[in-house]
Amino acid sequence: MSVLPDEKLTRFISSKSGFSIANKTVSYRAFIPPKKNPQELSVYRISTLMEDENKIWEIGREYVQGEQTIKARADFLAEVVYENNLKVVADTQVHKLHANIMPLPTNKEDRDEILRELALASKLVPIPTELNNND
Repeated sequence: MSVLPDEKLTRFISSKSGFSIANKTVSYRAFIPPKKNPQELSVYRISTLMEDENKIWEIGREYVQGEQTIKARADFLAEVVYENNLKVVADTQVHKLHANIMPLPTNKEDRDEILRELALASKLVPIPTELNNND
């Protein structure tokens, strides 16, 4: 199943260095991939869930959240991924709406430039107070 350019994606953020509530911005740090798989960035396809924000946060809690509590998310269109010559590949083994952005450049400077583009194109969505049971 291909991911269309107008499809909305989200990246869950658990680190405070990944966003600024005061400036309502997402930092490129929110998009840094894990060291174990540095060429893939895990995201979720949320266009079908926009009517129910709680379902989006449920995915984050059940499939993403580990020891660090999710604090926010970065919502953006797949189009910005394609504009940076990357792919969005559905990976439904994790969850039916899971996907990976790939392949990220191996060169840190090139990678960070793309991550900054993703951050700039993102809308910050802080976790609602009633869902935030940890600080």
